[in-house]
Amino acid sequence: MTSLTHDRRGSGPPLLLIHGIGSRWQVWTPLLDLLSPHRDVIAIDLPGFGTSPMWSPPTPSGHPTPTPGTDHEPAPGTAPSTDHEPAPGPTPSAGREPTSGPVPSKGREPKPGPAPSASPMPGSVAHLADLVESFLDSLGLDQVEAGGSSMGGGIALELGRRGRASAVTAFSPVGFWPSGGGRWGRFVVGAARAGSTALDARLPRLMSSRAGRAALCSAFYAHPGSLDPTDCLADARALGNAPGFTASRIAFRHLTPWSSADLGALPHIPVTVAWGTRDAVLPYRNQALRARTTLPAARHVPLPGCGHLPFPDAPRRCADLLLHPAVP
Repeated sequence: MTSLTHDRRGSGPPLLLIHGIGSRWQVWTPLLDLLSPHRDVIAIDLPGFGTSPMWSPPTPSGHPTPTPGTDHEPAPGTAPSTDHEPAPGPTPSAGREPTSGPVPSKGREPKPGPAPSASPMPGSVAHLADLVESFLDSLGLDQVEAGGSSMGGGIALELGRRGRASAVTAFSPVGFWPSGGGRWGRFVVGAARAGSTALDARLPRLMSSRAGRAALCSAFYAHPGSLDPTDCLADARALGNAPGFTASRIAFRHLTPWSSADLGALPHIPVTVAWGTRDAVLPYRNQALRARTTLPAARHVPLPGCGHLPFPDAPRRCADLLLHPAVP
């Protein structure tokens, strides 16, 4: 069983909240008081992020454990070195890396899917979804409503595909970029982590000013100057110190965009995809359009004026989307 740091509050149907790469459960704080009167809210730190322990080393499967500091990648527009996108070949399962998939939990039928291949790449959407499933098992929860942000949105969709989520609300989820289009998102989060690490000693002073928060947080938030300085400092240090970051960022290189050919249970449950129109990490214009095309039965909601993390800018709107799932 997987043990994860988590915040649990409220009563009602269980609602699992999953953060993105380099983040922590506190990213959901602006919504928690709005959600907890209506849901049993479980906001988690993913393995290797926040204060959750790193996952156990994998058994040999052809996926080497990434060495910290080796996930170098050229900035967009420069000549790449060894960071080549995967060569064309058989299309793996949509929205995640090739995987044999988890053993279905007791009481649920296995979902249709591709023939087994390799075990999930450490830190990938599929791998983290496996670990989240194990955490749900430890709580005695078979199905939950799932909300996710960025990488967490991809994990929430994967849980829905597998039949572990009864409803999914994904905010700017990974997996809807065009072929090779994930490079920009990897560059942004990598640069943010590098900056947090290099400026660690100066972060308290920088985050105490609106100008400093604007400079360091504008990639993720539309209005960084209005954020709480203490929260910004803690978020930056969580990003800089996350032991799972390198593995997850490397796994993004091999993440195959979602395909309507392998959606599992998603067409049969309420699915909402919400996207900040000022998202600078996973840009709204192209990726939200791809999400509409791939998930035509889902509810697609633009969040005007919001960034990649819309929760401080539109807390009531975001909470409302989580509390009132779309009807499939």
